[in-house]
Amino acid sequence: MNNLPAKLSTLQQEISALTEQLAPAGADEIGQCIEGLMSGGMRISETITAANPVEEYRLSLRNVPVYGLRRTYVKLKRGEYENINKAFIPLPAELAAMANAECRLLREDRIRKQETLRAVQDSVSRTLPSAHGLMDLRVSQRERANELAAKGFSLVAQGVDHLEFAHLAKSRELPAGSVHLWAIDEVWSPIAVRVNRSRIQTKLTAKPEPISAERADELARMLALPDASEVTSEQMAYRGKVKAEIEAAEPEEEERAA
Repeated sequence: MNNLPAKLSTLQQEISALTEQLAPAGADEIGQCIEGLMSGGMRISETITAANPVEEYRLSLRNVPVYGLRRTYVKLKRGEYENINKAFIPLPAELAAMANAECRLLREDRIRKQETLRAVQDSVSRTLPSAHGLMDLRVSQRERANELAAKGFSLVAQGVDHLEFAHLAKSRELPAGSVHLWAIDEVWSPIAVRVNRSRIQTKLTAKPEPISAERADELARMLALPDASEVTSEQMAYRGKVKAEIEAAEPEEEERAA
């Protein structure tokens, strides 16, 4: 029972990695693949009469997983496919079928892991207590994580609280559309990215430089001004920031007086 959270996390990471590999290849990757095969001596079939044959390959391969395209490219380069004319690049539809075939084992593995994950989640929901609804929320957010993984989202950070997520989003470390599942402290993004959390943690723990006595006096005069009839939350937050800056300057003033 104690191993369930670790098993859930491991399964989720494995599903995320498989989903990333099964993401569709981009137009640039498809173009580079065809150009790489041509540079190795393979030719495009003369039966393709389009003005831009490479664009025909982009259209046929746009939904093919990048993993399958790369595997097919390497095997074509090495001449590992039998019963094909090694002087010509397979036709667009043929190349798409070959690349999809290379992904069969990955797709089956992801389905097995997703089924295992659902079984573990069912076990968690049946056995864990639901005091104050908190455990139910953790279970529901774990299910939400599974849904995001099925949609192609990637797990990019764990152990992330509200404050760190806000800083990550503000610093543009995360792509648009990222989701913070705060009950399980995970961040899921539509694009797999490397998050520089150490830099964010440094910002969160760093102490601000103390302001000068002159600046503290100026801020104190600002605080002494009467408030408007209606004060917004942003204005209140700024007031709190100003007070913190003044308090940080007080030790410096005491040292000068000594």
